[in-house]
Amino acid sequence: AYTSYIIGALSFTFLFYLIVLVLIFRNNNEPAFFSEREKYKNKEIDKATLSLIDQKLSIMIEKELFLNPNFNLEEAAKELNITKHLLSQYVNEVLGKSFSNLIKEYRIEKAKKLLETEKNLTLESLGYDSGFNSKSTFFTAFKKTTGLTPAEYQKSYSK
Repeated sequence: AYTSYIIGALSFTFLFYLIVLVLIFRNNNEPAFFSEREKYKNKEIDKATLSLIDQKLSIMIEKELFLNPNFNLEEAAKELNITKHLLSQYVNEVLGKSFSNLIKEYRIEKAKKLLETEKNLTLESLGYDSGFNSKSTFFTAFKKTTGLTPAEYQKSYSK
């Protein structure tokens, strides 16, 4: 009596795993779920465009557009007069980071300068002046990047 239950359970399990394997390896033995997509395959940026983007990005950084808390990839692309896809590809491939991480790095650098020079501002206002939307976002990003809280950084700099 128990044998029929065991055979049924084993049959179901075997069929289930077979279906899962077929779904995973359905395209010429290439894993469908685990394969890395080549994001910008066949879309290499030429050297002249790279140089132009680099120059425009430098100007954008000099203007400190990243201090706007709502600054994003789309606004940056408009400012640089290029597509957001091209800007994203440039930042990812050439600079090796995401656009949001790039902006966060510039904001942290600005915050460091303010922490070193502006002794009479609160840490919260320094975060807002650096382009962060909130105190918690500023503190978290600063600690993650520098290993110190803004207060610890300010203390270590003033010694």
